[in-house]
Amino acid sequence: MARHETDKEDLIRDATALVQRAELQCAVLDVTITIGFFRDGRGTIYFDQDPFYQFDSDGRLRRAFEDGSLFRSQGTTLARLDRYRTSTEPGDQVTLQRSDLSAEKLKEFRQRMSQRIARLQAAMLDGQFTILRAVTPDGGLPEGTQTLLEHVLAHRENFLSVPPGTR
Repeated sequence: MARHETDKEDLIRDATALVQRAELQCAVLDVTITIGFFRDGRGTIYFDQDPFYQFDSDGRLRRAFEDGSLFRSQGTTLARLDRYRTSTEPGDQVTLQRSDLSAEKLKEFRQRMSQRIARLQAAMLDGQFTILRAVTPDGGLPEGTQTLLEHVLAHRENFLSVPPGTR
């Protein structure tokens, strides 16, 4: 994510931790999508810059950014982390305020995420997408893209990754 909330990051140029990544446009989605993979198999899908979803190598959600809020897996729920800045001056401090999603809010979150991913998957299966730029061996989609989408959609109730440090 960009340093300032108003900055727009060039993910193909700057997200070098994503060893394979591609930027695409789908006919049915009105945003630019960036899909990328870390060396260890974790995958990330950006719908423009908000929302984005980061998954472990099994397709379970680790982190997300949606409607200006950061989320991270906390075992059985997501923790919402909202940023509060002390000022807009250089050297300002950022405080994160955590609140865990209720069961109902978690279900709504999963529904929104799954609908986006399902629309993306359908467009890709129908060939209704154009690769704008790619950092892959062949200039196409990153290896494992379809598998990631399938795994994400296959996880129903147990869609959250184990939090880091508790594995």
